Amino acid sequence: MTLPKTAATAWSEARFWVVLLTRLTGRFPGHVVVALALAWIAWALAPVTVALAASVAISVRIWMLRWPLGYWRAAGPVVGRCRAGAVRRCWGESLDACGLTNDRPLLRVLARWPRLVIRSRLASGQTVTEFEERAEALRSCVGATQIRIEPDGVRDVRISLAFADVLDLPFAANVPAHGSDDAVIVGRQWDGSDWALPIGPHTLVAGCSGSGKGSVLWSFVFGLAPAVRDGRVQLHGIDLKGGMEILMGRGFFTTLATSQAEAVASLELLVDWLQARTRQYAGRVRSHQASETEPLHVVVIDELAALTAYSTDRELQRRGEVALSILLSQGRAPGFVVLACLQDPRKDVVPTRGLFTQMVGLRLKDDSESTMVLGEAAVQAGAHCHRLSRELPGTGYVVPESGGPPVKVRAGYASDDLIRETAAEFATPTTLSVLPVRVESAGRNRRPGRATETR
Repeated sequence: MTLPKTAATAWSEARFWVVLLTRLTGRFPGHVVVALALAWIAWALAPVTVALAASVAISVRIWMLRWPLGYWRAAGPVVGRCRAGAVRRCWGESLDACGLTNDRPLLRVLARWPRLVIRSRLASGQTVTEFEERAEALRSCVGATQIRIEPDGVRDVRISLAFADVLDLPFAANVPAHGSDDAVIVGRQWDGSDWALPIGPHTLVAGCSGSGKGSVLWSFVFGLAPAVRDGRVQLHGIDLKGGMEILMGRGFFTTLATSQAEAVASLELLVDWLQARTRQYAGRVRSHQASETEPLHVVVIDELAALTAYSTDRELQRRGEVALSILLSQGRAPGFVVLACLQDPRKDVVPTRGLFTQMVGLRLKDDSESTMVLGEAAVQAGAHCHRLSRELPGTGYVVPESGGPPVKVRAGYASDDLIRETAAEFATPTTLSVLPVRVESAGRNRRPGRATETR
């Protein structure tokens, strides 16, 4: 460790103890005076006792820094009860300060550190919307890092508060032993619970370069891996950056496209399969059930804008947009799903943005981009993607498809070695080589892409 880093660490620790002592003195002055008096007496009578107490305090601090998950698992219940008591005492004052005067008592305060869940009765004439509008002010008053407001029945409001950000610590992407047909675990939510992405909806992941789009992409692919190996899911990868991302896990994918012509051929082939399946299902089946004979087809696109806006061949771009629009608008019922990542969420860059029903906003450039991805209501509710830290890749906000307030989430980190190992272990049993389309002069027929099967 270098000298400047050592000095910075020492200064940080000194500041921690000073801030801790200051807060304790301000909140419990009498207790602090008694504790200092007892410490002085103990030092006079038995210095070893004071040294032992100091050693215990330092050991607990080291435990907190080196093994935070284990520390908070053990200390969480005690800290949670203390925080719940503090919130109860200041609740009425906090509501008054936020313009939410309410003389109704708290119905319940549930402590699950680092989260508190408060259930409160609405005053006469009061609405949940008023709490949503004053959510940030209320969060600041009680000293929380996150807040979520939800209706709880007809007359109550449920307020979830987080007092520590469990998403600050990185973690590895999850590779399940058994898959699910409904959703895949791609990371964690702000309260430490699993973040599950439903499989059916088309998903758009937007974020700046370095925001962690790859973490979301590979975590989603890992969640489908058992079904891929069984043949119930077929993945189709499109990566117009020469395959730098997708080819890392080539074993997962039934088809791969690394050029515009290959991408259009792959999409048009999928459209043909989609239309054949809808004709087969017509009048018999309304929704698809994945099986080895009729697998779920999932299109994974890295940097969607390269397909829809940045192509130098306008005819290929047009054909790609048409095929993608058909998949997005007609694909869910017959079992065709799209997961796409991009950096620029503007409508002129991604004309099909409105056809994606599940949006994930990672770190973005400004407030307007956050609104484009998640909607104005989500941004007003606290989904500020443009304020996310560069030091926390994979962190973002998601708006549930069923509605409700936005949820802060983080995807697990997928290292290169983990991607390769998982792709080898859960390799697809079927691969297809898609021949790129050939665009000829304007007005003449274009040869569609063809696929040959290999195993």
